Amino acid sequence: MRITIVGAGKTGVHLAEKLVTNHEVTLIEQRAERVEVIKGMLANVNVVSGDACDPSLLEFCGIGEADRVVAVTGDDEDNLVVAMLAKHYGVGTVYARVNHPRNEWLFDAAWGVDVPVSSTEVFYGLVEKDLAVGDLITVLDLNREGITIEEITLPAGTPVAGQTLAQIPLPPSASVVAVLAETGAARIARGDTVLSPGDQLLMLIEDGTDPVEIRAALGIRDDA
Repeated sequence: MRITIVGAGKTGVHLAEKLVTNHEVTLIEQRAERVEVIKGMLANVNVVSGDACDPSLLEFCGIGEADRVVAVTGDDEDNLVVAMLAKHYGVGTVYARVNHPRNEWLFDAAWGVDVPVSSTEVFYGLVEKDLAVGDLITVLDLNREGITIEEITLPAGTPVAGQTLAQIPLPPSASVVAVLAETGAARIARGDTVLSPGDQLLMLIEDGTDPVEIRAALGIRDDA
């Protein structure tokens, strides 16, 4: 699958690094100095310098052949323009980051956005699930620069099935905040939360944390 990511901040780079293992990824960034840094970090990603709001640049990057576009710049206006242009060129699915809650209403199909992504909505959803005050304080303390939201699904036959979260030796830089069962039922993550195969874990992870260490703690072998 061909994926175009616009915005080489921490989120864009992290996405590119993960997606390139299975997909053809192009990363567009208008800050020339940032592009040079990223090229040295992501050898297998096509990193392009320029303004993705410019149709000619998108054409140069082969936007018409992209299966997915992910707009994750720090500017909502730019993300919307990229979404609109992506749809103009026939991109199937467009993901767009919402930076400011007041702009959420704009991020819909009329503007070319198929999947709006707002961290505010993620945390709001957790609160709406009757998150306890103590847990809420923990989540808000972690909601700062340097934190990534990850989703990890426990495979069938997972060795941690039947264990509680308190028994899982996760690194201190990783925290499970919610568990979504295969049935669709959502649970707030607590120490006594029992895990099952197919559970999807919503995690907050500090930058620099080794993902292999997290997956190993959850009994997930990448070479399996």
